[in-house]
Amino acid sequence: MLRKELIFKTIQDTKTESSDMFDVLFEDDFPQQPSGSLDCGVFMVMYAECLSYSHKVISTEFDSNTLCIRYAALLWDYGIRKLEANAISDVEASLRPGRLSRITSVTEVVDV
Repeated sequence: MLRKELIFKTIQDTKTESSDMFDVLFEDDFPQQPSGSLDCGVFMVMYAECLSYSHKVISTEFDSNTLCIRYAALLWDYGIRKLEANAISDVEASLRPGRLSRITSVTEVVDV
């Protein structure tokens, strides 16, 4: 276990001069990635998903490989549906016209 997860309880009165912005409560039963594991993103996404759907965070161990497969399947399905609908996201569609290249056949290009 790398560290204990934190639950932040904000203090209602933010006008105080105190440097203590919130109380920290330690939870012992949150799932944690094994030491030396590089799959912390799965734990982060699972925690965010639980919070966004107002679910309690799982207090038992879960299989990170199964979650990776689940999220990959969700992204694959989203991509297929997007292709079938011929949809373009705002981040993919250029809001500005592309820059014109000022490189001519005479200009020497140096890769820095």
